[in-house]
Amino acid sequence: MKDIIQFLPFNVISQIAAGEVIQRPSSVLRELIENAIDANAKIIDVFIKDSGKTLIQIVDNGDGMSKNDAKMSIQKYATSKIKKENDIFKINTKGFRGEALASIAIISQLEIQTKNNEDIVGTHLIVEDGKIKEEISLNMLKGTRISVKNIFYKFPARRQFLKSSRIEFQHIVHEFYKIVIAHRNILYRFYHNDKILFYFQETSLKERIKEIFKKENKLTPIIINTNKIFVEGFVSVPNTSIKKGDQFILVNNRCVTHLFLHKKIIHSYNGFVKDFKTISYFIFIKIDSSLVNWNIHPTKKEVKLEKEDIIGYMIQKEIKKILFYQYEVKNKELKNSNISFLSNSKKSFLNDFSLKKNIFLTKKLSNYIYNEKKIIQLKNSFLFNDFSLKKNIFLIKKLSNYIYNEKKIKTFQIHKKYIIFTLNNEYTILVDQHRAHRNILFEFFLRKKNLISQQFFFPIKIKLMKKELISLKNIENDLIYFGFHLYFCNESVYLHSIPENIHKNILVKIFQNILKYNFIKGEKNNKKILIQSISKSASIKYGTELYPDKMECLIRDLFSCHNLNYTTFSKNPIFFVFKKIFLKK
Repeated sequence: MKDIIQFLPFNVISQIAAGEVIQRPSSVLRELIENAIDANAKIIDVFIKDSGKTLIQIVDNGDGMSKNDAKMSIQKYATSKIKKENDIFKINTKGFRGEALASIAIISQLEIQTKNNEDIVGTHLIVEDGKIKEEISLNMLKGTRISVKNIFYKFPARRQFLKSSRIEFQHIVHEFYKIVIAHRNILYRFYHNDKILFYFQETSLKERIKEIFKKENKLTPIIINTNKIFVEGFVSVPNTSIKKGDQFILVNNRCVTHLFLHKKIIHSYNGFVKDFKTISYFIFIKIDSSLVNWNIHPTKKEVKLEKEDIIGYMIQKEIKKILFYQYEVKNKELKNSNISFLSNSKKSFLNDFSLKKNIFLTKKLSNYIYNEKKIIQLKNSFLFNDFSLKKNIFLIKKLSNYIYNEKKIKTFQIHKKYIIFTLNNEYTILVDQHRAHRNILFEFFLRKKNLISQQFFFPIKIKLMKKELISLKNIENDLIYFGFHLYFCNESVYLHSIPENIHKNILVKIFQNILKYNFIKGEKNNKKILIQSISKSASIKYGTELYPDKMECLIRDLFSCHNLNYTTFSKNPIFFVFKKIFLKK
């Protein structure tokens, strides 16, 4: 039998390899701009014609190339980024495979004009089929101009798979957005068919997002800082007017597709939105290059992170915390919104009960309770509204053990004030969410030592009056003890870290409440008043809708407190227990 396996011809191998890297005009744009960024360009001009099918030209004022480097740049696997094997595990640049220009040269008519600081004149190369057809010397400033003409002009089968001009241009713009979001210290000018479409100057991340996506006051910042991992960016607060969100994950300033992290981020919104497509996020992950593997995708769009499970968990936890403190449902929006109810139960009859609307039913119920003896009197069914630790020590212990041992506690919320759960179908417990959280925070600050603080990338500035400044300085040591690390400058205080249980979005409110008291240095009650003020300001407010995980966490934290029956100062009951028969009847 004749052998049928043979080597592919070299030109076919080249075309297949080029097709992996250059899939459409937007691929060319990405590779060329990334090369300009690696060359330390501060100004990048982009010229597009016919949605990139006719011309893609990138002009930069970067370092440029020598004559020999320009010739080498179109050779496959020729790169300036990797010298030895270990360099593969310490990649900090955009292009390192040595495939981009070689692949572009095979599928298009390529022209390279470049000059570095050392050379007197520049070099102009005209390339076709991956080979240099003409070499010219020319006068030019330092930098590089690369022109890619007639993409796939010799591959009609490949060219016919390109989409319409409108769709290809959308891909080009999307790739351009990914780069200008990541690298904001560069001036970009973008021309299409000789008309300027975009002009981006150096700016902050928040401003760049506003420039591109026109999102204002709909995003909230996220910052996570650990030894080897730094995460920053913005995430959206659920908004009923948004039909489709914008979702970007960037690892070491390169936009990537990372399914695991994407799932972690969107699942942070469980219970807040019905349609995950409405979520917007811009997450920048900065991580030690030794923990990143870029070599799993020809275009470097996908990446493998060594500690992705830890990173995913941290991001999810932080987003949940942000949503918990910032999200507020407006009653008018509930009926026609993409916001879902947070409990698994159906909408409660009691939750929608109105005395005025249901006057007839209310009267009927009253008559029934008055005339019939089927319902036990409230005082016999309601175990304790005046809860006493001594009288009910056994039940408290039973509750605490149940909560400690139970893997999952099923909870639901009524009136956005109370959390309800059951104990072995025997008792129903109703918890006041505000009072419970206030007590939890009070004991957290009162009893814990060496409190963990969350650090800010940039300190938060709070401007004060002279009297407030003196009062705050009098309790500076107490604040530091509780995890508020701050310094004073002129008439302002700068916070560079706060306790882990406090969200930065309520900092101003906390300090406003603290400054209501005129603290005198050395007073014995300072610490207790301070704890009371912080706990009151930072605790969950009535009217805040809670997701199931947060309710369960709140219940577990409450029943691990030393004092769980009364609020510390006002002595109001925190929770109530009902016998099964009360709710049954």
